[in-house]
Order: sequence, then structure tokens, then C-alpha cells
Amino acid sequence: MQKIIEIFKNHLYPISLYARQIAGTIVLFIIARYLTVYDYGIFTSYKTLSTFILVLANMGFESYILVSSQNNVEKVKLKIALFLMNALLLIFIVLLGLPFSWVEHKYLFMLIFIRTFLDGTFFALILPYFQATRKFNQISFINIIYAFLIFIIAITSYIFKLKLEIFLIINICLGIINLSQTSLLAQIPYLTLFKNIKESFKLVDKSILSFMLINICFILYSQIQGVFVSTQVPKVLAALYFAANTIAGIIMLLISAQVQKIMPEFIDISPNKALTLLKNEVKKMNIITISTLVFFILFGKTILEILYGQVEYKNAYFILLILSIANIFYGMGKVYITYIMAKNKTNIIWQMQIKAIIISIFTLLLTYKYGIYSAALAYLLSASYIGIAYMQKTKQLLKNKT
Repeated sequence: MQKIIEIFKNHLYPISLYARQIAGTIVLFIIARYLTVYDYGIFTSYKTLSTFILVLANMGFESYILVSSQNNVEKVKLKIALFLMNALLLIFIVLLGLPFSWVEHKYLFMLIFIRTFLDGTFFALILPYFQATRKFNQISFINIIYAFLIFIIAITSYIFKLKLEIFLIINICLGIINLSQTSLLAQIPYLTLFKNIKESFKLVDKSILSFMLINICFILYSQIQGVFVSTQVPKVLAALYFAANTIAGIIMLLISAQVQKIMPEFIDISPNKALTLLKNEVKKMNIITISTLVFFILFGKTILEILYGQVEYKNAYFILLILSIANIFYGMGKVYITYIMAKNKTNIIWQMQIKAIIISIFTLLLTYKYGIYSAALAYLLSASYIGIAYMQKTKQLLKNKT
């Protein structure tokens, strides 16, 4: 029993990240069970568009904050405040222009947009403080409580069949509480930022351009398929694509949390130790992700029907397999690229990302008539390329001791 407790303590941070992300995934399964397939298609389409727009609020800034500050806590806090103010300005502009947009359900889009910011963008931007200070236990408990509460909200919404709008409003309230709590714990100097706005901007150097370029490229090659589905495919088919994408995303959940954990370890580490760490992480991830894929192959249709509660979702089976294979390739690359990002060598990878974007766009143009299968194929080809390219480039850097 003591060993189990010790293991839990040592891995509390990645466990908390898993909990937060898995809870968000479970929420999608729960609301899909009482929404129509069409309404779920609207919800997931708007969520994808919101994520795409919010890239302007976080163009790789969370990695830039941590790497450029070299774990200097005061610099980290000031940069967090600066980028959060930028995010709030973006939200204001988007909501101001929403009444004049082509979006059909404007009020629903507004709620989804705000929730997406609070649940994803804000958390990503404030996380560098807890990484720089190594306060992993503190943010871990916050994550676990947050995950538990959004799960309870989803279950309550399902039991009482709450309207989607009510569900979103409750989530937004929880997000605001989380924002206030973490900002106070981190003592983010919002007022200091306003008093010395010019000085705060001086903290941002030219290296941010590399992070921005890489993140924009990443969003384009990873999200362009989702945007295509959100805008060009009937909402019922969009629901199938995003249903499969959510389950396939479990593979990315398994990888992303661990990547967040090892990022600080690469900042001050020798190439030999980095190579050993990478080999161990990739081996560990391959066992988990390939096992997950085999499970999907054997039980994919059953999983889709059970999780979403409607037989129509079984039609997403082949999309699930394609996206799962794509995520294995991309996940492998994401582990390798952690070293490049931590060493602030981001300028060497944007060319690979642009090639991946070109692959994705050409695939969509050539196969657009096939709808959601076109999107899945585009992601598979681009993710396969990027995963292999990241691996080769990282190994080359380590071989050259850079």
C-alpha cells in the first residue's frame, strides 16, 4: 500500500493533467448521449472553430514564457499577465464582431467560445508559473478538483436533461472561479502590467516569432481538417468525425500530459542524458499507444455506440482507426520535438511544418468530395510526415551534440 501511495505522489502531476483532459473528453461523451446527432455536430463544430480562433491568444506563448524566462519566476509572471491581457482583448474583438458574422447560432457560439478559452487557453498560459516554480503538487490538486467538478456538472446536466446553454453557463462559472483561484495563487501582476505596459512589452524578444510561426503552422496542419469538416460537411457527418476524433484523441491525452512533465527537464540537460530520456519516453509511449490502437480495432464500433449512446455513431469506426494511426505518428513526433522546444531551437522546424500543411491542403483539394474521409486522410498523411521528420531532426541534433 505504501508503494502505491509513493507512486501516486511521484506521478501526481501527470495524473492530474490526465484527469483534467480525460474529464473534458468524458463530458463530450455524456452530452452526446442526450443531444441529437445534429446538435452534437453543431456543438463540436463551434468548439473546433473556437479553438482555431483562440490560437491568436496562444501562439506557442506557454512554451515561449517558460523557455525564454529560463525559470525566472518574476519574468514568467509578467509574461503570463501580458499574454492573458492579449487573450482578453481578442475575446472582446471576437464577441464584438459576432453579431455581424455568418454564424447561425450566435449566442451558443459565444458561450462555447468563452468556455473554450477558460478551459483550454487560460490554463495553458498560466501553467508556466507552476512549472517554473516546480509547484506541481499545487496545480495537481487544482486540476483534479476541476476535473471532478466538470464531470459532476456533465452528469447533472445529463440526469436533468439541462439545455446545452445552461450546461455551458455553469461551466463558464467554474472556469471563472478557476481563473481567479490560480491567478491569486500565482500572484499574477495584472495591475503592475497596466502601470508599466511599455516595460512589460520589452520582456518579449524576437525569439517569440519562432514560437508563433511554429504554433501557427501546427494549428494549420492539425486543425485545418476540423475547420474543413466544421464548415463544408453536413452537421450530422461532422458529428461522426468529431466523435471519432474525440476517442482517437485519447492517444494524444496519454502523450500530452507526459510531454508537459518532461519539458522543464530538457532545459538544463546534456545531449547524452536527453537521448536516454527520449528513448525511454518513446518506448513507454509506443507500448501504450499501439495497445490502444489494437483495442480500437477490436472493439471500436462497440466503444462508439456505448460512449455516445446512439447506434449512428458506429458509422465513425473507420474514421476512428485512421485518426488513431495518425495520432500515434504525431504523438511520437511530439515527444521528440520537446527537446527542440526546450533548447529554444524552434527556428529549425517550421519548414517541416509548412510541408505538412501543404500535404494536408493538397489532400483536401484532391479528395474533398469524400467529406469526412478526406479530412481523416489529410490528417493521417500530414501527421505521419511530421512525426517522422521531428524524430529524424531531433536525432540529428543529439548526434551533433547541439
